Amino acid sequence: MIKNADLVFRRGLRKTARVLCGAAESLVARKHLKRAGAIHAEKLFSYTSQSELEALLNLALACPEGANALEIGAHVGKSACYLASGLASRNGHLYCVDTWQNETMPDGQSDTFYEFQQNTKGVNGILTAVRKHSSELCDEEISIPLHLVFIDGDHSYLAVKRDFAKIASWLADDGVIAFHDCKAYEGVSRVIGEALSNGEWMILGCVENLLWLGRAKFTQ
Repeated sequence: MIKNADLVFRRGLRKTARVLCGAAESLVARKHLKRAGAIHAEKLFSYTSQSELEALLNLALACPEGANALEIGAHVGKSACYLASGLASRNGHLYCVDTWQNETMPDGQSDTFYEFQQNTKGVNGILTAVRKHSSELCDEEISIPLHLVFIDGDHSYLAVKRDFAKIASWLADDGVIAFHDCKAYEGVSRVIGEALSNGEWMILGCVENLLWLGRAKFTQ
């Protein structure tokens, strides 16, 4: 009985610690959103969860001074606000590439570019929108090397593979590539698996349905 009670107590402590840690991270995110002029982003719609959004903001905060970041698939701009708010503290810049026609979105095809522009007004000084398909993006339209890339566009295997192959050549040595829907879509998971299998990439972190990779640096 005592052992069981002690186990329940320790589990309770771990759960409380996770709650407090999550609350602290939310406060950090709110501070940076407010400082960047994007506090309204908390109320915007997104298929990216709050924990995932805060992870993206923290990845942006971890970038070096003057960092360049790229988001593939920006929808109505909530994730862009979180990324840009983190980059603002690093004097960085965010490039968002999307057709803003919602071709692969579950809510159906529509033009969401105006909504994106309105939602990202507060951070438009450090954000450049590139309205085209990611397959047509060229390095002259962005600044390289890239220190952070968030891939959240077409989730088909061939599209994710193409996006990954393209941006990998533009990535800084210590750059990070984050994939959304890594557990929900076979195409995303397959590309990640292939990247890991060749030994050139390693998992740096994962939050819910968001996973990020960096170039492998093994100690043995």
